[in-house]
Amino acid sequence: MHAWRALRLIVLVLGTGLSSGCFIFGGDTTERVEDASIVRFAERIDDFYRSFENTPLDLRSTFENPERRAYFASEEDFSAYYASLAAEARRALLRNSTAREVVVDEFRFESEGVAVVDVRFIGKHVRRLRMGDVELPRKDTWRLLEDRWVLSPDKL
Repeated sequence: MHAWRALRLIVLVLGTGLSSGCFIFGGDTTERVEDASIVRFAERIDDFYRSFENTPLDLRSTFENPERRAYFASEEDFSAYYASLAAEARRALLRNSTAREVVVDEFRFESEGVAVVDVRFIGKHVRRLRMGDVELPRKDTWRLLEDRWVLSPDKL
């Protein structure tokens, strides 16, 4: 387990075959979850957001990564999300458009098949002598489509 991750997920396989998880968001509060579908959702978003750590957001090779497209319902949705994220990273003066760490602060289920994830992309400031980190906060909406959670971005 990595201490630097605000969302830590411990998946335990119980004798019944169900998954259980403990979630810690930002602080020391732990919530035990027995619902396997919630555990799968937490694992999915953790994998997605972690894939952006130490990765330049504005490089063509990052954009062309085929694995990230699996988190979207369409190529159009992927392109809209990625363009928005890369533009925000540049506006936030994130050095090299690279997040050193991505922190999921919270996720909540707004309605049946709709979840909102509060996430922060954290990195160094573009000015090397500037102390402190730059944080790029986002609220992302995920939707359950055909038994698969996909990111449903706002359009630019």
